[in-house]
Amino acid sequence: MSDLFPDSSAAWAALIIIVLPLLIIGSGEVEERLRQRDSPYQPAIGTLRVWVVPLLTVWVLARALLDVADDNLFIQLLGSAVLLATAVAALSAFRVVVTELADRPRRTGRRPIPRLLLALPRLLLIITTAWLLIAGVWGVDLSALLTALGVTSLVISLALQDTLSGIASGFTLLADQPFSPGDWIESNDIEGRVIDVNWRATRIQDRNGDLVVIPNGQLATATIVNFDQPSRLHLVKVSVQIERSAPPTAAIAMLVDAARSTPGVVEDPPPFARVTQIADPVVDYQASMWIEDYSLAPQVEADFGALVWYLSYRHDVPLPNPAQDVYVFDGAKTAIEAEVTTAEVRRRIADIPLVAALDDDALDKLAAVASIGQYQRGETIIEEGTQHDLMLMHAGRARLVLRRDNAEDLNVVDIEAGEAFGVLSESPVSDRALVVASTDCEVLRIPPEGSGSAIAISPDLANVLDQLAATRRRRIERALRRSGRAIDPTQAESDES
Repeated sequence: MSDLFPDSSAAWAALIIIVLPLLIIGSGEVEERLRQRDSPYQPAIGTLRVWVVPLLTVWVLARALLDVADDNLFIQLLGSAVLLATAVAALSAFRVVVTELADRPRRTGRRPIPRLLLALPRLLLIITTAWLLIAGVWGVDLSALLTALGVTSLVISLALQDTLSGIASGFTLLADQPFSPGDWIESNDIEGRVIDVNWRATRIQDRNGDLVVIPNGQLATATIVNFDQPSRLHLVKVSVQIERSAPPTAAIAMLVDAARSTPGVVEDPPPFARVTQIADPVVDYQASMWIEDYSLAPQVEADFGALVWYLSYRHDVPLPNPAQDVYVFDGAKTAIEAEVTTAEVRRRIADIPLVAALDDDALDKLAAVASIGQYQRGETIIEEGTQHDLMLMHAGRARLVLRRDNAEDLNVVDIEAGEAFGVLSESPVSDRALVVASTDCEVLRIPPEGSGSAIAISPDLANVLDQLAATRRRRIERALRRSGRAIDPTQAESDES
């Protein structure tokens, strides 16, 4: 230990006159400041003041004033005490640092630091202290011991290749941190929550509550799926089959409603559903919903399936039941039954208040030429710039839209159930008009010859259609004026209805 202090009178004098007083006064002041602040580092400084500084002072005085040799037993014991006291103070400070580092992830939400990495500094300090104590203070030559340890380590490493490989893999996992305790992971068909990660193995608790111990060497070469990183959000997908007779819009609305009502499903991002395959006699759908705890995924799927069964009745969306239903297909009979009869068309036309007052002859003429069309929400019923028939909205709601150059489309008016629409004459304005379904719609389409025959039989119908066309035309003009674009009234001779 004397190598640290050159054997000269000036150096020993500086050490006694300057360094030792500064250490004694400084350690006392620092300890008092830390005590006032209730700092956790106060015990470490206290150890320095009470043990290290006095022992170091006695050692310096014995070496400088009494000229005691290095190999003197008293000097060696004093040197050992100084080193041990310094190591104890350093370990006390390291303990505070490790505690703060271990608690920081809990306060900040960051990933925890592996315990093995936190223990490495203390291990290195203990090894360094032991080396200085044996080689520096007591003067023991460690070269022969190191040579023997090298040969022994080579033999041990050859005999314990697999174990050492697992240890190396453990260090790799701890350094890379693909998962942390508390994360839900999957690897090699093993799924569960990470309980502990050490230098040799990783412990996982599966869904059955059983503890699975996986060697780190196996995890280091396997594909790991972490369901909690980088975000705890996880998308759960459930496939559902629905009868083909159900409209896709209604089926998707039912599935989304069931997903929103399922416990554990978050509202943002919202759940959604889509058609995956159209088959016979069912249509395949896939419902997707987000959860924040992957461990709840099986329960969420079960609760969602139960809600689908109940909501299918309330939404009038039938689910398939092939286990009990036996279908005997008759092509000709099925085709006949699929056709909507003229009587059914006449009944639906009679539901429209606009033409309900027509006599039976006029209703029969309309029913003979009318057809029924089904439109999905968002689908265009009338394209712009084309000639169309008279249309009667039997069910649903649509909107009349004007398409403008270099500007956003302009919504003019909503078309409710029971109202009539359709371009009856062409004009520059009507060429830009289109009708888009706001909801699922059922529309009765009547070609010009049918509407002309009805008008010929009932002139009152012509007056009603003229008034409706004039009203719609005025609304178009007002909408264009409000949008900052005036039109020539002579060009707005549209009978848009």
